[in-house]
Amino acid sequence: GDQCQYEVTTCRNGGYWDGIKCVCVGLFQGPKCEDVVPSIEIETVSAQVEMTVTVTSREFTKELEDRDSVEFKNFSDTFTQEMAHVYREIPEYQGVNITRLSAGSIVVEHEIILKTKFTPEYKDVLNKVTQKVTEKIQNVTKQQITINSTCPALLCYNTTATKVQNITVTQYDPEKECKEKAGKDYAAYFFVEYKDQKPNCINHCMPGFNSTMNCNFGKCQLDRSGPRCYCLSTDTDWYSGETCEFSTKKSLVYGLVGAAGATVLLILVVLLMFALRSKKEVKRQKSRVTELYKWHEEDGGPTPGTFRNIGFDIIYIYIYPISIYKILQLKKNNTPPKIKIKIYIILQLKEGIKKNLAIFCE
Repeated sequence: GDQCQYEVTTCRNGGYWDGIKCVCVGLFQGPKCEDVVPSIEIETVSAQVEMTVTVTSREFTKELEDRDSVEFKNFSDTFTQEMAHVYREIPEYQGVNITRLSAGSIVVEHEIILKTKFTPEYKDVLNKVTQKVTEKIQNVTKQQITINSTCPALLCYNTTATKVQNITVTQYDPEKECKEKAGKDYAAYFFVEYKDQKPNCINHCMPGFNSTMNCNFGKCQLDRSGPRCYCLSTDTDWYSGETCEFSTKKSLVYGLVGAAGATVLLILVVLLMFALRSKKEVKRQKSRVTELYKWHEEDGGPTPGTFRNIGFDIIYIYIYPISIYKILQLKKNNTPPKIKIKIYIILQLKEGIKKNLAIFCE
């Protein structure tokens, strides 16, 4: 576009853009030729009927021996049109191929090309068709002679010179042709399956056959590694599994995620409240311990958490402040203390006081 406003579609796998759509070639299909076709049209069975007819309404010239001459091409076109008219009621008729023209009026050696769909009885079908072809050309020559001896048609034939030289029916192997048409990259995944006595060259992604891969809620697609299921995603579900057999409700997942988020948020709020409360409690205890220290100092006693030196050096003493406060409260209320207090003391003993250590500890 003038402002680069249009996206150019890139056709894959050898396809080309015709200005409107991707034209796919070979085994590929899809908007961008991205998918391998699930089936391949197998060539119909063919047969060739070698015949000789003598055209009496034309004279042979030397130019007719040259297949590239104008005279040969004009005669070939006329003969092809006449044969199409003669065999118009035979659906298996596909055309005619002139192999040789010779003198004697014009002796036309040619092949009648016949094709039919493959069935187990294809040979019988082609044999019957060749009989019809022979009868048709003979009836045409007889009718021409009977109706008018001068033969007003473009081409007239000598009825006694019409001969069937040979009939060749192609030996057909559908499995071999299926593999050949699939190519080396995909031949391993294509096979022949019969349906209504007709061979079908398919892979497991072709629907409607016994060997069709069931992808449940997905799409079967053939890759170079083989057929596989690509699972769909709808407005309400996600599908998963090797054959897309598992379904997950989107509403359930969203609900679980929401519940988990709410739980995490609630835990964070509780932890925050606990932290704030603990901080407040520590601050309050510090305030009480400070007051306790002041009371002892006013009474002239030692500072809580220390001892007088009675024969050893006290390096470090730690007493839980909360326990001190509770003991003082219990003592004040004449309540027997039932709370154990842990005192951690590191002592450096002096000489001769080891005997008194046990008494001190009690």
